[in-house]
Amino acid sequence: MDILKDYVYDIETFKHCFTFSIIRADGKHKKTFEVSHRKNEIDKILNCLDYLRDNEKRMVGFNSIGFDYPIIHKIMENRERLPKTGKALAALVFKYAQEQIESFKDGFGNTIRTADRFIPQVDLYRIWHFNNKAKATGLKMLEFNMRLSNIEDLPYDIHEELDDEKIDNIIKYNEHDVWCTLEFYNCSKSQISFRDDLTIKLGRDFTNDDDTKIGAEFFQMELEKAGIELKKYQGGKLVMKQTKRDQIDISECLFGYYKFDRPEFQAIYEWFGKQVITETKGVFSDIEEHRLGDVAKYAELEVKKQRFKQKPTAEELTLFKKEYPLGWIEEQELKATEYVFDSNGEHVMEYQLDSDGNPDISKKKKKARRAKISYWGCYRIATCLNVVINNLRIDFGVGGIHASLSETIVSETKSYKLKDADVSSMYPNLAIANRIYPEHLGEAFCDIYEGLYIQRKSYDKSTPENAMLKLALNGTYGKSNDKYSVFYDPKFTMQITINGQLSLLMLVDRLLTVEGLRLVQLNTDGVTVAMLRDTEQEYSSICTQWEKDVGLQLEFVDYSKMYIRDVNNYIAVYTNGKTKRKGAYQFEGLGWHQNQGGLVIPMAAEAAMIKGADVEEFIRNHKEKYDFMLRTKVPRSSKLIMRMEDGTEIQQQNICRYYPSVNGGKLIKVMPPLEGKDSVEDRELGIDTQWNVKTCNNIENFEWDIDYNYYIAEAKKLIIERKTK
Repeated sequence: MDILKDYVYDIETFKHCFTFSIIRADGKHKKTFEVSHRKNEIDKILNCLDYLRDNEKRMVGFNSIGFDYPIIHKIMENRERLPKTGKALAALVFKYAQEQIESFKDGFGNTIRTADRFIPQVDLYRIWHFNNKAKATGLKMLEFNMRLSNIEDLPYDIHEELDDEKIDNIIKYNEHDVWCTLEFYNCSKSQISFRDDLTIKLGRDFTNDDDTKIGAEFFQMELEKAGIELKKYQGGKLVMKQTKRDQIDISECLFGYYKFDRPEFQAIYEWFGKQVITETKGVFSDIEEHRLGDVAKYAELEVKKQRFKQKPTAEELTLFKKEYPLGWIEEQELKATEYVFDSNGEHVMEYQLDSDGNPDISKKKKKARRAKISYWGCYRIATCLNVVINNLRIDFGVGGIHASLSETIVSETKSYKLKDADVSSMYPNLAIANRIYPEHLGEAFCDIYEGLYIQRKSYDKSTPENAMLKLALNGTYGKSNDKYSVFYDPKFTMQITINGQLSLLMLVDRLLTVEGLRLVQLNTDGVTVAMLRDTEQEYSSICTQWEKDVGLQLEFVDYSKMYIRDVNNYIAVYTNGKTKRKGAYQFEGLGWHQNQGGLVIPMAAEAAMIKGADVEEFIRNHKEKYDFMLRTKVPRSSKLIMRMEDGTEIQQQNICRYYPSVNGGKLIKVMPPLEGKDSVEDRELGIDTQWNVKTCNNIENFEWDIDYNYYIAEAKKLIIERKTK
């Protein structure tokens, strides 16, 4: 990768000011240009852009394909027709910016095709797939995760009048964002190099593709090589081939090798076989009891209620029972009561009784009352498809199968060992072994899939070829449920996910016949068990036979101990001493889109559980200040204030780094009134309300006035103490 050809840039567009800042990727040749009422440097901007174009340089930005570059492109395209004054030109560029933002509200937005760009673009936002809703991450959050010394957010409204001081601040902010983008560029060099290498080797531009798209694109190339047509003419237009379905009969998706001994698992298998679905999202959740069949005998169910306005009529009862055949009516006595009247309209009185059992009128108690009754229609649902075995709940869903012990420590002993078995490349191999494929791509899809799998094993794991092939293998399953993908066939999606769950369930069914074996975790493509050491040969025989029956391969590891909060949050210690961390216990290897605040908390919890460290001592002696930093973000429609004990309020920037402090104030999110409500008052929401905090967007403002009690309390919440017998 030649960093001398890459130039990092960013623009700021206000109604009365446009700035453009750029720096070469080695940190040299920094330039910032201004267009406003006080100066017009558009010629310098165009000269800079012409230099980049004529010398085959690249522009590197953050969300630049979706915002910055289309505006730059319009400026270059209309260079002969641009206004002459800086004020008018700034207003025009602002108009371009607003049109660009609006273009994304109804679709994919206005982007310039790669072939049409005047200057090649590298968009870090797209490379890291931050344009995916689940991974959406802005530059300010990256500044926090990169632990930059200064996190800056601009407080000015894009429409407001700008004096010289504000324009100067905009320029500083623009330069700050370019510097931060350059920092992230340096963190992204391996990803950029990987894409550059693929582009050269495969002759297709992968520069701004995220990992999933790279995998799908490469697979498409292999399909085309094999002569499989990916497009067809429809209505006179060339469109992408896909298989769209009005409904999917799950019985047609199931493989033929299933056999279960446990009645709970047989009930699940039979239930799947009876389903006909019209969509793939949320179809195995909130299932009413009467729709569960035999699964209801073994499932954990939750009671739902709906209130009747008054005692239900026979007609209302009939309608309720029709909708919920296993439902029932409950009467509930309310605290509110009503007086009881006699036939003359007088209050009926209650009296204490005398020794003969007659009312003693001298000892009047109170007016007689009759309780009000409310009526509720009740029914049970499974929040997700599940069965409970040995007090352990196994959940099923489109996302996979899940089960786990919770709030417990599981350890190997002289008699017991902890064994984990994961299916190797489960989803690709399910398709390969069982010859399933998106219908419009034909069975040759399986041959290509298998070829890629074999090809990947021939490359070292550290090579870009291995990485790319891994993406091709794993990304295809996800794309099969993407209505914008050539792999789209939701039946293929369901074949993979349901058979993956049932295949693992069949392994569990067999393993539970081993004497003394206990299920510890079950998670998408693997199963962890605690078993007697002298049953390991039996365990291995079952696994080997299962591999033959289903055409999949297992990979095994041994744990010495597991600290389990739940299926998504745990620490597993391998017998070689290395650790595997998930969820709340992760403090290394976190993704850029993940919250990396307060990392001293999981560090302290792990040290306490694994090494027997004292939590308070660990935290008080920890010297990396960034591990104490937390962050919060509020939208532009809201504001963030620091409220001090004396009532003073100090507005903060909307993206804010802070830490609990013995000398701080209360951090408050102030939101506008809800639309459609009578109240015109702003709404307030406290952040870490039990604690005083200090903001620390500039790390130079940090003082070691930490309120350690916050971190100690949070770490103790993560500590698992109960041991499984």
